[in-house]
Amino acid sequence: MSQAKEYNSFIRKLTLFSIALAAVCTVLQLSLPPRMTTPAMPYILLFFVIHTALFHRIAMKMIEKNLSKFNNFYLLSTVARLLLFILVILGYAWLNPSDFKEFTIWFFIFYVVYTFFELSMLLPSIKRPQT
Repeated sequence: MSQAKEYNSFIRKLTLFSIALAAVCTVLQLSLPPRMTTPAMPYILLFFVIHTALFHRIAMKMIEKNLSKFNNFYLLSTVARLLLFILVILGYAWLNPSDFKEFTIWFFIFYVVYTFFELSMLLPSIKRPQT
């Protein structure tokens, strides 16, 4: 499959996954007490959708360009992304200190869910023999 078709397939899967996750989050926001959710949930979801789409695009280019350098790229990008995430959490904490705990918990949940999704989509590309 060409890289463009593979990326379009990924975007379709990401969209469906995110819609399903948004539905689950909506149910949770309506059923859980307000102190267990954050009003920023839709924005966290949107942040991770955009982040995952951009990172996957860059990762696919790196895999196609030079698979042997992918490990270094992935490790360095993970450090950079974690620093970005810490800045987002700290920025939110500074702007909305009353919602900091809930935001951080939900941010972490979304991080784990989207990391699992991202890796499950990347692994077949990494394992596939390069042409």
